[in-house]
Amino acid sequence: MKNKEQIPFLATHPGELIRDELRERKMTQRQLSEETGIKPSILCDTIHGKRPVSINVAIALEKALGIPAQIWINLQTQYDLDSANILKKNVELETVRITIPSSDRTLVKELSRKFGWAIA
Repeated sequence: MKNKEQIPFLATHPGELIRDELRERKMTQRQLSEETGIKPSILCDTIHGKRPVSINVAIALEKALGIPAQIWINLQTQYDLDSANILKKNVELETVRITIPSSDRTLVKELSRKFGWAIA
């Protein structure tokens, strides 16, 4: 990963943007479900970030909201990339190396056995 690459603290799921769009249009999930033909449970899961925006959902949103399907697909792709980069960053942060003086190694070995620490 390049140093210039910016990784967000949180990834924004496109479902949040669907929710915002509904709020702005004073539209309910039920109304959007009826206009798009998307099952209410699928729409609800998507809005709450439990499902990705599939191509079929993106096309249905385009027809109902006038927002191009490509935008929804791009938002989903960006969310997936951000989520992966955040996970990678967090894993890198969990790997910490420390140097312990030889006089303390016995104590550290005992603690590592007790807490499951990896010692190199």
